[in-house]
Amino acid sequence: MESKPMQDKVAIVTGGASGIGRAISTRLSKAAATVIIFGRNVERGNNTVEELTADGGKAEFFRTDLISGEEIQKSMSLVLAKYLSVDILVNNAGISGFMGPVVDTPMQEVEDVLKVNLTSMFHLSKLVLPKMIENRYGRIINISSVAPRVTPPNSATYNMSKAAVNALTKTLSREVASYGITVNAIAPGMVMTERILKSRIPGMAQKSGVSPEEYLQKLTEGTDTHRLTREEDVAELVMFLASKASQNITGEIVNVAGGY
Repeated sequence: MESKPMQDKVAIVTGGASGIGRAISTRLSKAAATVIIFGRNVERGNNTVEELTADGGKAEFFRTDLISGEEIQKSMSLVLAKYLSVDILVNNAGISGFMGPVVDTPMQEVEDVLKVNLTSMFHLSKLVLPKMIENRYGRIINISSVAPRVTPPNSATYNMSKAAVNALTKTLSREVASYGITVNAIAPGMVMTERILKSRIPGMAQKSGVSPEEYLQKLTEGTDTHRLTREEDVAELVMFLASKASQNITGEIVNVAGGY
């Protein structure tokens, strides 16, 4: 097996310093890609870069608020000036936003969720594509969700943002396939990140009137595999979709939810 399959490849991972994004950054770094992390938390971003470089990788952090089109443009200009092109774009960053019925949802929450979860993906893809087209090579991987398929209540903004991500993925894939560029999306179920385990699970358990352990068990039993999705599951699929092995896979929404 090739030990450095991403040698000489430059990869951007948005939200790449925590949770799923950190697992993706680590996996690509271990495959010898140069990993560029876009995110808001400078301390977390720098710490992740230090860990990746200490392990022999190449990585850099660019403080970027994905709500801001100006910051996206500025960070991408700096990346392209230094690295000339981007081979792999992983649009991972996302926010849940307000959890409640549509009638109670503040419009500012709607705007912010759509900017982070959807518009930033569109903007970043638009910025990396000219060089990808010139190079006749590229991988764009969008992190979506099972949410548009299962449509849980009280999360309309999140659900519709991810449904739009799926539509963007399929549309863009058809536009750029002839240039050797693939565009795919990964749709995880609930991923057992530290944030989910420490905050969301206890909160949802309390609303359901059960203990966090009981709620977690119920979630696990709801999958066909009786196993919840881990960050590494998503990272490994990103690695596959970024590799040569996936060159004839494009426009797909790949579920990673244990059959849920």
